[in-house]
Amino acid sequence: MTRKEEIELNNVLNKGQFFINFPVMFVMFGCIGLFYYLNKIDLISRPIMLIGFVISFILGWLVWSLFIAKWRIWAFEKIDEKFHAILKNEAIQAKLIWPDGHIFEKTEIRTVEQKAKIKAINDRIEELNSAQQKKSQ
Repeated sequence: MTRKEEIELNNVLNKGQFFINFPVMFVMFGCIGLFYYLNKIDLISRPIMLIGFVISFILGWLVWSLFIAKWRIWAFEKIDEKFHAILKNEAIQAKLIWPDGHIFEKTEIRTVEQKAKIKAINDRIEELNSAQQKKSQ
């Protein structure tokens, strides 16, 4: 991997952190702050505030579920396919995406078109990995 390709990979991951995790944290902590504030000014009770904290987490997860498929497709289209496996591993390590088959991966909200694109990307990664394994044997 050249330095330029490594920089591009890091840029894609950094944009994922910003465009995925920032909105998730904004929604979660914004809602938590709102429910806390409403409790402090006695507009809602403590149990409602606690329910609000749970709702905040759910809303944050919903934002992640909606945004991650778009980022995933964008990122893999941006990077040369010979580095897709590296991108996928780095995205998993960066906690942007979950490993294939993980229960939380199933919470991604994808359109039919997004499902097809992501499946094609994953199939291509498998093909490249198989070809690389055959080469090394």
